[in-house]
Amino acid sequence: MHKLRHYSATELIAAGVDVRTVAGRLGHSDGGTTLAYYAAWVREADQRASDILISRLPTPRRPLATKPDTRTTTRRPRCPYETIAAELRTAITDGTLTPDSVLPTIQELATIHHVAPSTAHRAIAHLARQHLITVTRGCRARVNKAVPST
Repeated sequence: MHKLRHYSATELIAAGVDVRTVAGRLGHSDGGTTLAYYAAWVREADQRASDILISRLPTPRRPLATKPDTRTTTRRPRCPYETIAAELRTAITDGTLTPDSVLPTIQELATIHHVAPSTAHRAIAHLARQHLITVTRGCRARVNKAVPST
């Protein structure tokens, strides 16, 4: 019977019933005794308390003036193939690689950048999709004559 008393007090408090009501059901004159002896820590109640606090915290908002302009900024490469493609794109747009010049082979790019040949191949395919280079099976990739403006 005593354990049932502990259980019911703990479950009622965890369910959100106010401590004064639980104390009255147990015959206590105030909630202090109830909390001291009958309310155990309950993981679910703790999780609910955490969720309630998180839901009430204000979310920081970024001022509109500091929002980045995606039209003028370019994101930094995150993957090795993006790094290779960015370096080749820069060489093409600044004139280091002139129109109709050949690019290094896949194996050369892989060796230079310490990546797998498939990663270098992905960088070449990325530039081809951007119409910066032309890739023909059995031939080396070449810079297009008309490079699209960036």
